Amino acid sequence: MDARQSLEQVTLFSYPTPDRASREIEVLRHAAIRARDQAIADGIRHFFASLGRGLVFLGTTIRSWPDRRRTYENLRALTDRELADIGLVRGEISRVFEPDFRMPARPAANGNRAPVGATAAA
Repeated sequence: MDARQSLEQVTLFSYPTPDRASREIEVLRHAAIRARDQAIADGIRHFFASLGRGLVFLGTTIRSWPDRRRTYENLRALTDRELADIGLVRGEISRVFEPDFRMPARPAANGNRAPVGATAAA
């Protein structure tokens, strides 16, 4: 006992020694707090990573816009015959910049469809 405290004061503020169930509850409470804090940190980390990817995408799009616009205007300036030479029709010009756009297959010399750029085996 501390000499500065009387026996009455000590009994007023005495803390009971926790039993086993109380200690287990306290351990579980602290584990739940740590799990909650980890989930919050993961959510914040995910948010800022997504924000960063969005900003990179926006920057790339803005930076590539002049080249894409110039290419679009150049394709629109071509005649239908010139477009046919490169395997496009006028209606596909706007689709050229879509990520899933694929050039149509050209007919091979034997009448079968062959992918663009494929050569006939000799």
